[in-house]
Amino acid sequence: MKRLVPVIMAMLMILSASCGKRGMFILHGTVQGDIDSIIVVGLDSRFDRIDTIYCNNGQFKWSFRPDTVTTLILFLPDGRHHPVFAQKDLESVIEIPSDSGLFSVSGGLYNDSYQSFYLESLNDSTLEQTVNRIDSFITKDPFSEVAPYLIYDNMVLKNHAEQQTVKGIINRMSGNMQDAPYITSLKTEFKDALPANVYLTPTLRDSAGYKIQFAQSSGNKNDLLLCVWASWNGIEGLNARKSLGELLNKYSERSLNVADISIDVNAERWKEAISNDTLSWFSYIETNGWQSRIVQSTNVTSIPVYILLNSAKKVMYVTNSFQDIDKELNRSLPKAKTEKPKTTKKTDKKDDKPKKLTLKLE
Repeated sequence: MKRLVPVIMAMLMILSASCGKRGMFILHGTVQGDIDSIIVVGLDSRFDRIDTIYCNNGQFKWSFRPDTVTTLILFLPDGRHHPVFAQKDLESVIEIPSDSGLFSVSGGLYNDSYQSFYLESLNDSTLEQTVNRIDSFITKDPFSEVAPYLIYDNMVLKNHAEQQTVKGIINRMSGNMQDAPYITSLKTEFKDALPANVYLTPTLRDSAGYKIQFAQSSGNKNDLLLCVWASWNGIEGLNARKSLGELLNKYSERSLNVADISIDVNAERWKEAISNDTLSWFSYIETNGWQSRIVQSTNVTSIPVYILLNSAKKVMYVTNSFQDIDKELNRSLPKAKTEKPKTTKKTDKKDDKPKKLTLKLE
């Protein structure tokens, strides 16, 4: 039995070491030149700190435990910077050359795909070439976690691309990636104001697949509050559309209609998200994602968003804040002149029923 004790202890130590590495990202690196330390930052809030990698004779090993795919940027003392894409249970290798050498990163889908882009773009001589290359990259994989870094490094940091060019590339990304922390932050920096005299005339469909003539909707005596969302927002999007009920009840005496519009590109996923609905208003979909007319015409940069229209479907107010739309409704909706008289129970039931947006079907 005494002879087995060392064996058991060794096995426990191995098991303990294995458990300690679970979920870790490990980066092995070599660096040329007189560099003894490298600063590590995150592209976005998924790595919201600064760390230091210390090099020993041009070699280093560094690790951390990421929650999800995390884009890191390694800054060298001479000002150069290089990306690394970290994931749980992944080991990657980075080789940082002298000024004239070729950078290399490998290990994992995103590091490998970035390396391919990097090598292919070495001969690009104009911003237009690089933008076209990024466009092709995103078209092939609109869900790639590499795309935000490509936009940051090539279009924002190095070339100061025009805002419309950046927005055009962002619109090529999937809805999930457009909600990535860096892209969401970047879109808030866009300075476009709401254009004057915007009238919404999108083509919508209901859950049965019928096409909706939005511009010819009835109820033209009332203002219309829309909640634009998508199932990729998860619980945030679902809660935003449900919050319309609170506003509908609060302003029930002020001639307000409500509806919600999803910009999901996958109609089946939208139907699944609303399959257990008990809401009293209509839900619609415009299946063009961030290319949807309702998004493009109002310069919306993040969802869910509230859009207030007057009776002629002119856009009056746009905000992502429930508190702000509440204040705007209280300010702009006509006040009720007198309290509605209560007559019969049948009439009371009709008056208390939430108003629906009724649209003509094509």
